[in-house]
Amino acid sequence: MNRRVFLLSGLCLAGIGSRAPPLRSADLPRLAILAPSPSTAADPASRDLFATFLVALRELGYADGRNIRLDIRFAENRLDRLPGLAAELVMARPDVIYTDTTPGALAAAGATTSIPIVVGPVREETMERLAGNFARPVANVTGFTLAGVSVDQKCLQLLKEAAPDMSRVAVLSNPDNPAWRDYRDALNAAADQLGLTLIFAESRGAVDIDRTLAELANKAPDGLLILNDSTLGGGVRARIVTFARERHLPSASLGSGYAQAGGLLSLGTDMGFIFRRAAEYVDRIIHGARPSELPVQRPAKFQLSVNLDTAKTLGLSIPPAILARADEVIE
Repeated sequence: MNRRVFLLSGLCLAGIGSRAPPLRSADLPRLAILAPSPSTAADPASRDLFATFLVALRELGYADGRNIRLDIRFAENRLDRLPGLAAELVMARPDVIYTDTTPGALAAAGATTSIPIVVGPVREETMERLAGNFARPVANVTGFTLAGVSVDQKCLQLLKEAAPDMSRVAVLSNPDNPAWRDYRDALNAAADQLGLTLIFAESRGAVDIDRTLAELANKAPDGLLILNDSTLGGGVRARIVTFARERHLPSASLGSGYAQAGGLLSLGTDMGFIFRRAAEYVDRIIHGARPSELPVQRPAKFQLSVNLDTAKTLGLSIPPAILARADEVIE
C-alpha cells in the first residue's frame, strides 16, 4: 500500500467508536481492493467515490488494523496491470475482494474462482458473464451494474433530440475496456433508426487523448458521444469538453457529472449510492454471506442532466420535452 493509500484508509477507517479490544493481526478479516483508477485520484469524482466506499465501511464499524485488514492496489488507469495486481491480492488469501469497472471485475474473476468478489459497479453485460443468474449468482461474483448498451442508445437518442441537425456522431471509447467490444453493432442499429452515421474513435486517456481528438477533428463529426470509462474522466474529460465546445459539437455521456463539467447532457445514476451499497455487501460477506445469497442489483434510476449554458454556446434550443424530463438543468 503506498503512502497516499495508507493515509486515505487511515483517515476513513480510523477512530471507530468500538470499545472492543483489537483482534490479533492474524485473526483480522482481510479485504482486498483492486482499484483501476489512479491513487493520485486526479479526477475528483473518482477520488470522492473511493472515499465514499471507505467511509461506508467506517460507518459499518470497521477500522483498518483493528477489526479489518485492508490490502489495496491501484492500477493508475493502466488496465494491463490489473491481472497482475489481482494475482498479488489473491496470493494474500483475502476473505473478500472489492473492485469496480469491467476491467477490474474481469481481472479479479480471472485470478480466483473461490474468493468472494463484490463488484460495484460494472457494465450489465459483464455482470451477466461473471454472475450468471442475477437473482442468485452462480459463481463467486456479485455486486452492482451500471448500465447496459440500451442506456447508451438512449443517450444517443437524447443527443439527437437536443441537436436534430446532427448527422455524424463521433463515439469515443477506451479500446482496452472489453465492455465496448460488442457495442458497435448495437449503437449502429440505434444510429440507423435515428438517421445518424457513427464515427468510432479510441483513446486510452491522458497518454493519447490529444492525438485522438486531433484525428477526430479531421473526420468532421457534428456530435460526440463519450462512453463511460475511468480513463476518460478527470483532466481527460475536461480536455474532451473543451474540444467539443471549441468545435461547437453537441456532446453527451453516461459519465456522472459530464453535464456539470460543461458537456451538453449526461444520463447518469447515483454512483455514491452504489459504492455505499457495495460496502454493505462486503460487510455481509465478512459476516458469512455467500455471493449466491446477494442478488446482483441494477440502478433504480438514471438522472438526466442538461447544461443550458452549453446549449446557448452551441446555438441550440433544448426541446421542452427534454427539459420536462430533466432531473437537473444547469444554467
